[in-house]
Amino acid sequence: MNLFKHIPLLAAILLLAACTSENTLETTTPPDEGGTSDGNTREVLLLLKNKLQVTPVETKAAGDPIATTAENYIYSLDVYVFGSNTEDGDYTFLQQFYYREDARQTVSGDYATSFTLNTGADNSTALLRMKKGLFVKVYCIANSTKLIQADGTEFDDFKGLIQSNPGQAGNAITDGVPTESDFKTFHTPALQADVADDVLLTPLPMTGAYTTPLDLTDFSVSTRRQLGFKLTRMVARFDVTNNAADSKFTIESVSMGNGRTGAGYFPVKVLGATPAQAGDLITYPAREYTDTQTGVNTEGKGIFYSYPSPVDDGGYLILTGTYAANKTEEIPVTYKVPFKPAGDASGNYIEVAYNHRYTINITKADEYHLDFTIDVADWTDEGDIDDYKPDNDFTKDALALAGTGNSADVKLLADGNIVMDATSSSTSGKLAFTIAGNNSEASAIVEKLDYAGGDEWLVADGDRETTPTKASTSTLFKYKMADGIGSMTDFRPVTIRLSNKASGKNLDIKVTPTALSGPVISLVPVAGSSYDAATNTVTIDNTDGQTFKLHAIAPALSGEAGTTGSSVSVAGAWLTADPSSVTTAEDDYTFTMATAQASPDETTTVTLTSAATSATTVVNVKLKTVIP
Repeated sequence: MNLFKHIPLLAAILLLAACTSENTLETTTPPDEGGTSDGNTREVLLLLKNKLQVTPVETKAAGDPIATTAENYIYSLDVYVFGSNTEDGDYTFLQQFYYREDARQTVSGDYATSFTLNTGADNSTALLRMKKGLFVKVYCIANSTKLIQADGTEFDDFKGLIQSNPGQAGNAITDGVPTESDFKTFHTPALQADVADDVLLTPLPMTGAYTTPLDLTDFSVSTRRQLGFKLTRMVARFDVTNNAADSKFTIESVSMGNGRTGAGYFPVKVLGATPAQAGDLITYPAREYTDTQTGVNTEGKGIFYSYPSPVDDGGYLILTGTYAANKTEEIPVTYKVPFKPAGDASGNYIEVAYNHRYTINITKADEYHLDFTIDVADWTDEGDIDDYKPDNDFTKDALALAGTGNSADVKLLADGNIVMDATSSSTSGKLAFTIAGNNSEASAIVEKLDYAGGDEWLVADGDRETTPTKASTSTLFKYKMADGIGSMTDFRPVTIRLSNKASGKNLDIKVTPTALSGPVISLVPVAGSSYDAATNTVTIDNTDGQTFKLHAIAPALSGEAGTTGSSVSVAGAWLTADPSSVTTAEDDYTFTMATAQASPDETTTVTLTSAATSATTVVNVKLKTVIP
């Protein structure tokens, strides 16, 4: 197999376009044609710096080989606005503005307003009227109208933030739903491997955001504001160039193995765990390959799209078709095209990054293997940059708990921050995490701890450790509880600021001290059972079929996107639990002793484990002899 050609080192997750120099904020004067704001709203002109299209009709745009009209097509665009009465406060949902190609499609709710999307040669605009009195942040999602929560259900319970007396003294705020932190955990609908037509096609999902707080608190100002940023495609595009006469391979369908089922919106990141857990990876349903999809035709439509996938997933394209063994015999063949060097080949391991194009160039085939090269291009409107090498992304998506810090006393939240058991009885008192970066930048990271005026309860635990890999360097940061923590009283969240001197970027990781507790339990009354809260002991009658019930309330953590329920295990075989786990924060467990025990001194324990904190609550169970 040929070595990869021009393979750049792609970062795991690219920064949102909203966080780059593409963002602009300007104050402009309203035009004469009635474009003024009223007393309670302010006009904001949204400038999307993309070559977007509001018609799906394909045109041959000279000089634009990277993105086709179909790939720039917008059939829906939702602008979600979040507000707060202070710049650094908690932001909650305020308004939704929406565009639909089909004007008959509307969004119900007093928080929703439709708008007109005006597309131009180089950018697109939308004029929005945003409510005054608050600081706001703006999030955009194109071509994806469903927001899926961590439990797999669609979120549709928006409630707009309410101001009791906007712009006046005593203005009370009723928070909207969802919060900004909850909104950022939503993801795309998941692809289904067993549904033949569940493949990614144009129009493609895109996202963009302006997350620097925009000040709309001054009611005396009516000039128009302008926000500028780009939308970014959430998927990768694959093309295949193949001369069937030379390779003797005729492609019939394309699929992807070990692919991710979806992606988060803000930031764009893989759906599921890293490394992948059971159910996170699927084989994509195959897409038919036609001659008009080849990378050398005038239309240039991508033959296959996928969600992003990290290196460790081991993803690969699956090309299925026929191989011409001779002039009369066509043999069915299936080839895997992995995204890593084979054998001892040199070069960088690569991953499937969103908003990038991958071109498979087939050079030779036989019945058993395929020779090919892969080219990678940044999928922008401006053109091909084949030798693209991005800066270190330096985001929380590259952060992972490690070593002694990866214990039941420490929890990494969905928003990239950390909670840590800071009680004096903590069993580990350790925190360790790694963050990946380019080899050249590993030594350029400096750290600083900000205690917000409280006790210095968390301190560095020795020097950092760096581990070079083929594609990057992993840096290990270690922390521990300070000496004398038992006498401290003012525990506040500690902000660990990592500063990359090479790129000038900062990354703030908030570590919140807390007591990571297990589920809180109580006894549901059942004849023949009693509960002693002081000793956490349940006593049951020693009779056939005796049951008892525990009501469990599992703790939840702010920003945690996973399940908030709990699971249960029983020591010994004479007692069983039903169910063994639940995903709801509050539920009942039924325990059954099928057969009375020969020894009245028989005891066991029931352990309930919180899904959010991994902390446990242990309940003792003992028998009570029943006198006939």
